Amino acid sequence: MSSPTSLTETRHSSPVPRRDAKPKLAVYWTGSCGGCDVSFLEVGEAIVEVLSRVEIVFWPALVDAKRSDLEALPPGSIDVALINGVIRTEENAEMAKLLRAKSKYIVAYGACAHLGGVPSLADRWGKEEIFREVFGKGFRPGPPPGANGEAALPDLLDAAVPLEDVVRVDYVVPGCPPPAPLISRFFGALLGGEMPEPPHVFANVKALCEECQRVRHDDRRIERIVRPHEVLPDPETCLLEQGLICMGPVTRGGCNALCPAAGMPCTGCLGPTPEAGDPGTAMLSALASLVRFEDEGEEYFPKEDGVLEALADPLGTFYMYSFGRFRRKR
Repeated sequence: MSSPTSLTETRHSSPVPRRDAKPKLAVYWTGSCGGCDVSFLEVGEAIVEVLSRVEIVFWPALVDAKRSDLEALPPGSIDVALINGVIRTEENAEMAKLLRAKSKYIVAYGACAHLGGVPSLADRWGKEEIFREVFGKGFRPGPPPGANGEAALPDLLDAAVPLEDVVRVDYVVPGCPPPAPLISRFFGALLGGEMPEPPHVFANVKALCEECQRVRHDDRRIERIVRPHEVLPDPETCLLEQGLICMGPVTRGGCNALCPAAGMPCTGCLGPTPEAGDPGTAMLSALASLVRFEDEGEEYFPKEDGVLEALADPLGTFYMYSFGRFRRKR
């Protein structure tokens, strides 16, 4: 992944005036795999510039900081707090609320904080069903043998939800994990003192297809749906035309279409475009238009149904990162 040439190339009208003092930064992960914290390294050497121009007041993965240190800070003393990960436990929710109270601006960093992410697919089942399936019948959360109640793991919430379900979110840096161009865009605005008016998503409004270099044909049709391991795709033709379910038509751009460029279909980690709205509904509509016959005769709907029946795991395909958000609208 290429490194940005400058972290100050993005300019917006800012609600925060430019100032000489370093912005105070907090970074925290909740229900996360840790990939979002590692993603800061994607900008290469520019990360050194970032770290030299901010004051880190709370970042448990990087510096020795405790919850008590955060609680001791005055309200609003943190300029920007980046929170990555889904809100899955009571502790996740508590920390998000604490950071909201201590920070001027909250950033949902990554797909899990933005939309619920892959962990929110577990919302298809209730908490008790998950415990029973994973740990067996009769399991109840509790402290380890011989320990007191304070050693117990935090209880799961009834659902895995995006950050916006718990606190007000001012900015979003999407992705699983956020790609280098969007990280650069965010820190360029922050370090330049020219952040956009919230709420704002640091990704493109137009679909990823607009920046994809693959060729799309006007008369394209899908004859069959295939999975990535079943074919060796043509290196130049649109992956959707080749029967691979690429979410590019309904997903925000901003990553330079890195996955399609590498022969892998977009899975939608930057979230749906404002125009697309619900990614599942929008993608089904796009697919239906590509499998229909020219003439709407007797074969019209059988053709459509036959092709779409080959789609494996529609829920996991269309809502891989966004089920936590759009589940509530279903």
